[in-house]
This record gives sequence, structure tokens and C-alpha cells, in this order.
Amino acid sequence: MKDTKDMREYAEYLFEKELSEGTISIYVRQAHLLLAYLDGRSITRKEMIQYKRHLIEKNRKVSTTNLYIVAVNSYLKYAGFAHCTIKTERLQKSRCLENVISMEEYRKMLSFAKESGRSKYYYILRVLVFTGIRISELSSLTVEVLSLGKFTVGNKGKTRVVYLAPKLIDELMEYCKMEKIQQGVIFTGKDRQPISRVAVYKMFIFLADMTGIERKKAHPHSFRHLFAVTYMKQYADLTGLADILGHSSLETTRIYTATTAEEKRRRLNELAF
Repeated sequence: MKDTKDMREYAEYLFEKELSEGTISIYVRQAHLLLAYLDGRSITRKEMIQYKRHLIEKNRKVSTTNLYIVAVNSYLKYAGFAHCTIKTERLQKSRCLENVISMEEYRKMLSFAKESGRSKYYYILRVLVFTGIRISELSSLTVEVLSLGKFTVGNKGKTRVVYLAPKLIDELMEYCKMEKIQQGVIFTGKDRQPISRVAVYKMFIFLADMTGIERKKAHPHSFRHLFAVTYMKQYADLTGLADILGHSSLETTRIYTATTAEEKRRRLNELAF
């Protein structure tokens, strides 16, 4: 149809905007889905409002719908249809955390990983809970940075310094010695490339299944949440936590000052009515 642009060119355009591979994949896929929906019809304001309704009906989560709307709007602007962009849905900010792994559950997974000889699982868990980094940032953790006690990561166009606790450095040095890792990235896959998010997710699902923990609590980001919640309980330092996590806005970090959903339910249950 006349309104389309070559998707390879669009992907290149997104790459030049320095978007991550994952974001580019989502944006290109949503552009494809939009064009499939239109099925040869021209892009108009009316069509896009109808498409927004289609997205809302298809996706149960408002956050998912909004992600796709942002992706679609990116394509519309690229293709010269900025006047047809659509508004995201209003999303009430949650004041509690859902599906956050508890310290007890984390320790169960940790113990099983150690006792079953899965040292890589064990040390990845230790790093995530000690630093609050994302899985994608594990690729910046190398043997060389252990002597520095810190390393730099880049995410979403921003860089920040991640500091390593002395006891974590000692543990990682022990792991490197045990696995004969003398240089480069510490956690790699079978191809010796930095371990992928999918591989780590599969590890955690396995550990959850083996320890009787709900799978929905075993996603990699859950351990970033555990780090943040634990940090806030101990130090109550919102600004410091925002700096550690790499948040541009304190509002993003403020969710960790809230109680978890389980804690809210427990408190309600203890009310003496």
C-alpha cells in the first residue's frame, strides 16, 4: 500500500535512534501488525482510533496496550502520519508491589542452587540481589572490574556506575577461580557469549519449580525488586536508591516505599473488627 515504508529502513531508522534490539523488535512487529490490520486501507485518524479500540480489546493489561500504542505512534511519525497518532490510556499508578519474591523464597532458591551444584545459578542470584542490576547489565560484569570494585553500565541511553560490595567481590573471585574464568565476562552461555535474559529466566523457573515457589515470582526483574525493597527497609534513602537503580525520576523509585500486596493483605487481616 502507498502508506507503508520498507520495514528494513524503519528498523535502521530505529537503530540510528539508539534504541535497544528488544525495543526495535517490538516496534517493527507492531508496525507489521498495524499494516496487517489496515489490509490495504489508508492510514487516517478514524482508522487509528478504531485500531486503538482493537488494541484495548485484545490486551487485558493497560500497560501492554500503552506499549503498543507508543510503538505504533513511532511508526506513524516515521511514515509521515504524525497527525494520526493516538493517545495512550490513563493508567492508575499502583501503590503496591505484586509478585515480588520474598527474602525467604530467595534463600530457598539460593540454597537449592548451591546444594545441587548449580554454581552459575547461585552466583547470578547473588549478583542480582546484591546490586539490583538488570539481566542485560550482567554483560558488563567482567573479571577485570572485580579489582576496581565497580563497573559502568549503559541502559536506555543512560550510563551509571554499579558498585560491588567487598563480600560479593570475594564470592565472585572464588567463582572465577573455581570455573577457571581468567578474563572477560563472568557469566556466559554455551557459546561463550554473555548469558541471555531467556537463559537466566529458564534458570529461575527451574529453581522455582524445584523449591515450590510460584513461577510468577521467579522472573529476573523480581530480584531487582527484592534488592530495592530491602535497601529501602534498611536505609529509607529514596535518592540513593534512585541513583543505584539508574532512575531519572524519584517517582519511578517511589514504588519501593510502598508495602507489597501481601503485606497490605496481612495488615488488613490483622485489623480487629
